[in-house]
Amino acid sequence: MPAAARKTDVADGRAKILAAALEEFSRFGVDGTTLRQIAERAGVQHQLIVYHFRTKDALWKAVVSDICNAPQEELSAVGRANPAKQLRLLVSRFVSFTARQPQLHRMLTFEGRTDSERLRWWLKELSSRFYAVSTRLIREAQNVGAARAGHPGRLHCAMIGIVTTSFTFEYEYRALTKLDPFGDGEIAAVTEMACDFLGLK
Repeated sequence: MPAAARKTDVADGRAKILAAALEEFSRFGVDGTTLRQIAERAGVQHQLIVYHFRTKDALWKAVVSDICNAPQEELSAVGRANPAKQLRLLVSRFVSFTARQPQLHRMLTFEGRTDSERLRWWLKELSSRFYAVSTRLIREAQNVGAARAGHPGRLHCAMIGIVTTSFTFEYEYRALTKLDPFGDGEIAAVTEMACDFLGLK
């Protein structure tokens, strides 16, 4: 097999593993998922996962990084003029991202229950960047009277809850409300609800 074809096969195998791991981890968490389950879903040999990622924890981190690295730039790329407008833009982008990748917060509901190494890695490597941008904008909007009063970190975390609930708990939300959380109208409604909660004017 030519080297270019071999390289493509390796990349395809890695992509299949990441996609399969995303689904398994979001449904069962790391502790409820085995590498063999992921291999079966991906249609690859178990040894290929070990070759690419070595351990289940390393695979989990690769999945999360794969989801988050590109949007981190988008979520961080907000200016400093008119903090309320920039905060509204940040919320809108975060809602869109969450609707595209609801599996991320499904995975994080498993991790947030204990003080694990994976959770500490998530907070340090990825979550802290979004938190820093969001709380800065909340504080700046508060300073000009364009956002509700309160601890910026508390407001940030409450906003995360508002945004992620309908996507993360899709089946419960559909059953109770008879609404499609991924419909354009619902995505817009969640964005407005989060902005209203923050008191954006």
